[in-house]
This record gives sequence, C-alpha cells and structure tokens, in this order.
Amino acid sequence: MRNIIADVKDNVGTGLSLKAAFARHKDVFSDFFLGMVEAGEVGGKLDETLAMSAAYLEKQAALKQKVKSAFAYPILVTVMCLVTIAILLTFVIPVFEKLYAQVRAPMPGPTLVLIAASSFIRHWWWAMIIAAGGLTLVIRRLTQNALFRARWDNFKLDVPIFGKLNRMLVVTHFTRTFAMLASVGVSMIKSLEMACLVARNHRVSEITVELQKAIQAGASLAGSLKKYDIFPPVIVQMASSGEEVGMLPEMLTKGADLLDKDIERAISSLLVKLEPALTLIMGVVVGLILMGAYLPMFDYMGHLK
Repeated sequence: MRNIIADVKDNVGTGLSLKAAFARHKDVFSDFFLGMVEAGEVGGKLDETLAMSAAYLEKQAALKQKVKSAFAYPILVTVMCLVTIAILLTFVIPVFEKLYAQVRAPMPGPTLVLIAASSFIRHWWWAMIIAAGGLTLVIRRLTQNALFRARWDNFKLDVPIFGKLNRMLVVTHFTRTFAMLASVGVSMIKSLEMACLVARNHRVSEITVELQKAIQAGASLAGSLKKYDIFPPVIVQMASSGEEVGMLPEMLTKGADLLDKDIERAISSLLVKLEPALTLIMGVVVGLILMGAYLPMFDYMGHLK
C-alpha cells in the first residue's frame, strides 16, 4: 500500500487527476471508490466524498465480518464432524475389523459398509486428493464461464433457507452504493451502473439495465423497483418517500440501514436453528458409525450365550 500511495502521489504531481491516479490500481481501489473520487473532484467536495467513502467501506466491512463471524461456529462443527468421521474410519474401524476376523464373528450389512469405506479411505487417499484438486480446477473454470455464473447467482438467491439472506445482502449492497453515489451528484444512470458492479449478481445486472431504461423513459425509481420481487417493500417505500420529498439518497440510506438490521435478525434466527441441527446430525452420524462397528460384537455375544 505504501508503494501504491507513493505512485498515486507521483502521478498527481505530474498532472493526473486523483481519480485517474487511483484508477491505475484498479485491483486495489473499487469502481465505487473511483466514482466517489471523480464526483468529489467534479463537484469540489473531495473531502466530503472521501469521508463518505470511508464510512461506507467500513460499514460494508463490518457487515461482512458479522456474516463471517456468525457462520464460524456452524462451519467449525461441520469440519469437526468430518474430521471425527475420518479418524473413526481410518483408525478405529480397522481395529474392529481385525478383531472380528480373529473371532470369526458374523458381520451385518452396516458393518461391511463401514469396513469398505475404511478400506477405500486407507488405500485410495491419494486418489481422493487428486480428485479434490481436479474438482477445484473444474470449479475455477466454471466460475469463469458467464452462463455458469449467471445460473449460480440465480441459485444463491433462490436456494431454500439461505436464499432470503442472500437477497437481502445483495439488495443492501446495491441500495447503499446507489444512494451514496447519488448523494454526491453522480447521475442516477451512472449510480445504478456502479451499484450493479458492487452487488456482483447477474440477476441484479439484468434488473439494472431495465431500471436504467425505465428511468430514461421518465419512470420513477420507486415504481420501477416495485416490479421486481428481489427488492423488499421497505426499500420501495423509502424510494417512494424520498422521491416525493426530494431526499432520495437519504431515504434509501435509511432503508439500507433497516435492511442491515433485518439481516442481523435473520442471521441470528438462522443460527438458532442451524447450530443444534448440526450438532444433532454430527451425533447421529458418529453414533451410527459406532453402532455399525459394535453390531457384530453384540451378535457374537448373543451366540456365546
């Protein structure tokens, strides 16, 4: 970052605008930030736009961190479940397999399945690593395909349980970015375009194109947003109120704040259901593995009696 800022300073010293100097490092500075800098330079309010950009980016980072922190425990439980299963199949089941072979105990179906799974993991672990690496490469290739990305974006918005949360996250990014840009004098068409880039969702991109055409034709923003079910009623109502009183950016920012609170409540509600469910699933899976391992012993003891 020190080198980048030094380069920006040198470019500004040679006569480039601040926006043009930052634009030479697009891998660091987003389109939103560049748009805010450009608006500040054109409107003579660079200090205000930079302060607003910092506040915006801090809020977005805080929201992202909340989402990551909220799902840290479920992810940890899932990883621990997989590790526990791998340890049982790799080290515990082979011990039981040798024991049952020595006493010639009859082995039921569940135990045979466990032994087969254990044998596969112990003898074909290298193939599983290669398959995982190949799958990673395939996924990377697919993410570079526009059609796949479009379908994946739609899936994330429609998937059960998590779809509603994803929709709210996309909309709050889109709405807050649009409001921030519009508040510093960026045209509605340009603000929509940059908000679409920040949202990073194919469906939102398609909606943005239609919104731009509607606004150019003279339609209101609220009326246009109402046509798409991805935007919750609170955003539509805030847009309508903002247009009526001439405070569209302020009202949309307030709507985004309300949506952020809804996101926090949705995450809390989801975790209340998800955490015990994952714990129960882990207990059931480990219990079934142990039960399958001990079944032949129960049968053997029954025959002894």
